[in-house]
Amino acid sequence: MAAPIGLYVASRSFVYWCASAELYGFALWGRPDATDLRSLTAILDVEIRPDVAPHASLVDLRRLAGVDEAAYETLVTHLGARQSAYGSVVTRQALLRPAGLPGAVVTGFYQVMQPPYPTQVYEHPDPALRWLGLAEPTALVAELDAIVAGAMDEGVVARLCRVLVPPFAGITLEKAAATLGMSARSLQRRLQEENTTFQDEYNAAQVRAAQAALRDTDMKLTALALEVGCASLANFSAMFRRVTGESPSDYRARHRTGERDRRR
Repeated sequence: MAAPIGLYVASRSFVYWCASAELYGFALWGRPDATDLRSLTAILDVEIRPDVAPHASLVDLRRLAGVDEAAYETLVTHLGARQSAYGSVVTRQALLRPAGLPGAVVTGFYQVMQPPYPTQVYEHPDPALRWLGLAEPTALVAELDAIVAGAMDEGVVARLCRVLVPPFAGITLEKAAATLGMSARSLQRRLQEENTTFQDEYNAAQVRAAQAALRDTDMKLTALALEVGCASLANFSAMFRRVTGESPSDYRARHRTGERDRRR
């Protein structure tokens, strides 16, 4: 707290870092409770000390599995009481959103708080850090991800994500558990402890793969549905909307429009 530049603090559900005098940030994962958020907000006050220079902020919530109401209110109360203080030092803030319902809640956070600095929501860290002013973010992203992985002690969700990759055909609970060196029942129990299920993680992985294809290719939606392991376009569209809150076509159109705008 006395000299945070170049250091980080790790807790059971978050890592708070100061990468440089120009960039502060934190990552949250799992389903942090109010106690976790009280610990985090106590550390956040380091950013509004009189000797801290104006800086950008990165909030990484990609690994968030759920949103606890009491934790949410703790963060809202803390930031609401300090809006003017943060407004005087935070130049802009990028937020990395998770998939599914937690992502929808996270995206709506800025509408609730209406922060006094520019904000943007992203799904991937590289464009977020470029928007924050970092020309070459790759090394920093790798370092921050390694720090977070170490703090998480490679939870079962992170390990399962490395199994749930295309092609999805043939990936079952039993096969995934065997790959991870445990029984199907143990995998289900471990996932439950992290407030998720195999089906939720399977669908989230399908959506991540679909989003990449929607952004980067012109693949027809019917072919894409089969590519990510859905039996039909209708099943794919319903699953995609349930996880992201929008249709595959709307997601593609929104990202293609954003790309055209950036090129201008």
